[in-house]
Amino acid sequence: MIVTISREYGAAGLTVADAAAHALGYELLTDEIPKAVAARLGTSPEEVASRDGDQPSLTERILGSLEAGSPEAISTDPPLPDAFDESVRREIERTIRERSAAGNIVVLGRVGSAVLAGTTDLLRVFLRADRAWRIERVVENFGRTPAQAADDIDRLDAARRRFAKERYKIAWGEARSYDLVIDVSRFGIAGASGLVVAAVRTLEST
Repeated sequence: MIVTISREYGAAGLTVADAAAHALGYELLTDEIPKAVAARLGTSPEEVASRDGDQPSLTERILGSLEAGSPEAISTDPPLPDAFDESVRREIERTIRERSAAGNIVVLGRVGSAVLAGTTDLLRVFLRADRAWRIERVVENFGRTPAQAADDIDRLDAARRRFAKERYKIAWGEARSYDLVIDVSRFGIAGASGLVVAAVRTLEST
């Protein structure tokens, strides 16, 4: 099985994906993608991450990874030509397809559900959460004010929605684009990961 997990900002995507992958005994494909792509393009992982349309902007990356609670490295390299952005996207898609070919993998973010559309044994998951729950999580992890956290959420969700529509012609966050939509604020992180695992086990048995 291949599981793709998309998520609203602040909905504990990395934590849920990591728990589900661990329970399933699957590989988790997330942070190592920029490293693999950078090696192919002859640049730095930080530059790749900064050009990845699924990633936060420079400002959000300075805040660090929400789930991990640790800052990401910020590239000091000068911006590369715009054509580089398309090369990054092609290589990210190629990496996702190559790493997913053998199955037994959880792919977090990067509109993996669209990249792998049509793939056999694909479970497309979307994680959402109540706005207040997400704001509280961003405040706790980043030390942001509630107003700043709300702005971060609105900006990143809008960017992801726009990128998915413009690049892949899908409605990011809308139920019809996924097989399973989970409210993490209602089920909790353990409950959400458990639902993903249960869905995989059900599909494996059919």
